[in-house]
Amino acid sequence: MRHDPVMVNEVLEALNPGEGSVVVDGTAGAGGHSLHFAKLIGSTGKLFALDRDPAMAAIARSNLDRAFQSGNGPEIHVAATSYHQIGDVLSAANCAGADAILLDLGINSIQVDDPARGFSFSKEGPLDGRFNPAEPDTRPISELVNSESAQQLAAWIREYSDERHANRIAMSIVRTRDQHPFETTTQLAEVVRQAVPAAERNARIDPATRTMQALRIVANRELEILEAGLHACLAALNLGGRLACLSFHSGEDKLVKRIFDAAGSARPDPGNLYAATTREGLAYEVRRRGAIKPSAEEVERNPRSRSARLRVIERSTEGRSH
Repeated sequence: MRHDPVMVNEVLEALNPGEGSVVVDGTAGAGGHSLHFAKLIGSTGKLFALDRDPAMAAIARSNLDRAFQSGNGPEIHVAATSYHQIGDVLSAANCAGADAILLDLGINSIQVDDPARGFSFSKEGPLDGRFNPAEPDTRPISELVNSESAQQLAAWIREYSDERHANRIAMSIVRTRDQHPFETTTQLAEVVRQAVPAAERNARIDPATRTMQALRIVANRELEILEAGLHACLAALNLGGRLACLSFHSGEDKLVKRIFDAAGSARPDPGNLYAATTREGLAYEVRRRGAIKPSAEEVERNPRSRSARLRVIERSTEGRSH
């Protein structure tokens, strides 16, 4: 299976992995970025390809094995685990830290194209939307829409998708479930569409897209995992190591920016979210103020990349006292 990775050239330039580097692809997907990393770090390097989704981790493993079946690649570790467990993964491999880490957030086309996963409403499927149903503290979208209050649903939809009709959609969901509990993606999508004013139903983007995105984020605890993961990845960087985050959702990008700016602050006590995992002497430098965006050529070739934002931070070689 193929999934074309986004902003490959920009990611490679930002992270600049070289021969012998330790690289972590924290959201490996089908292994698109991992394949490029593996070629650059050579036989003396180490590549860790992680994914919360066991199905995607298996695809990444298959693609990497196929590419380096002659044994001329780096030492490769593939794990079906979340990037916020990066410390445990590196420790298990007797690896002190990473020189480059990539987080390519959100979902990929392989997950979306499988109706059985419940990520998309283009084809009918079970209303699930979880990366790993066996992962603790995750809930299928069906459970969210069939049990939560209209107020809570509206708050999630508004916060995680900027949907201005969140109240109308939430009330419609609650009224419908009283008659017929939600079971499929298409059932929910149609209720959402009907809740949106008629003049907006023929918009370029299906009105159900935003609500499905918001509920998927809640189902998988995505922003909670991202916050924990950013702290863990910052702590895992070697001196001079870089962390790059590729976001496709404004909520993700704002969180990345806030934590990067806080970690890279020159103030002795910025009151930042990163304080809990700072180790004595660690200092960070935001590589560029402002996000890196995809080129016009890439957006034309791959419209999915349009909303991509890349931010990069580096662990400085000189620490600061706290």
